[in-house]
Amino acid sequence: MLKSPIEAAVAACLSLLLEVSGNPKAGNVDREHDFKDLRFEHFLASAAGAFPAFLEVAEKRRIGDGVLMAIKESMKWHKAENVHFGAFLLLVPLVASWDAGDMADIAERARERLKNTGYEDSLSVLNAFRLCNARVVEAEELNLRDEETEREIVQKGINLYDWMKMAPEENLIARELVGGYGISVEGAEFILNFEKTEKAVIELYYYLLSKYPDPLIIAKLGREYAEKITEWAKKAKTDDERRELDEKLLKDGANPGTIADLTASSIYLALAEGWRI
Repeated sequence: MLKSPIEAAVAACLSLLLEVSGNPKAGNVDREHDFKDLRFEHFLASAAGAFPAFLEVAEKRRIGDGVLMAIKESMKWHKAENVHFGAFLLLVPLVASWDAGDMADIAERARERLKNTGYEDSLSVLNAFRLCNARVVEAEELNLRDEETEREIVQKGINLYDWMKMAPEENLIARELVGGYGISVEGAEFILNFEKTEKAVIELYYYLLSKYPDPLIIAKLGREYAEKITEWAKKAKTDDERRELDEKLLKDGANPGTIADLTASSIYLALAEGWRI
């Protein structure tokens, strides 16, 4: 169990560092390759730079401001745009609930905190998105890229929980936030039950990749392609097979970034439950 706000903040940073260190991680940045505008070092800098924000969230429990602060603090240490927007959205409510009990209690408390947010929290998340220019699934209602979204949030008093309820069904991050982190708890249980600690993170990544079509892939390349990735991930068991899949996804411009975010939130809950590398 986590024993202090400092431990909660360290666990959040460590979850991001362990996620990006998994290798080979098909379609995403890892220790062996970078993207043109996003490097392995950017993820290290973002994870470390977010520590002051995670610590403040653990102490003061503010969610919207916490996401915005995490973006601002992390961007002080790198020159990339979006590195961890989705992961911060997932982690901040969990960090705010660090002392709720076991990982299931933390996940449920995080959902309750989201229900009790105000429209100001939504505005902070909107500002965080605009600051880092994140890739997101386009929504019909309260689209992050729509100039009218801010006005509507204020006029209708829409908090973060209600905003996430409006997201498309395939938006896994929104589903986690309103549904009590079911995938993240599942992922944490996978880690806790995996025999080889040193391989738990990368095996978790492929487990999630094989089970959940990534919404960013759906938005860019269609659901059929996203579902093919889940089948390919099931069959990729060896490092060579995974490197082959990695090359294919990179060639096709397929970046399952949401699966990486869910890997990070799963790691956080496992760390909160007592798992250690």
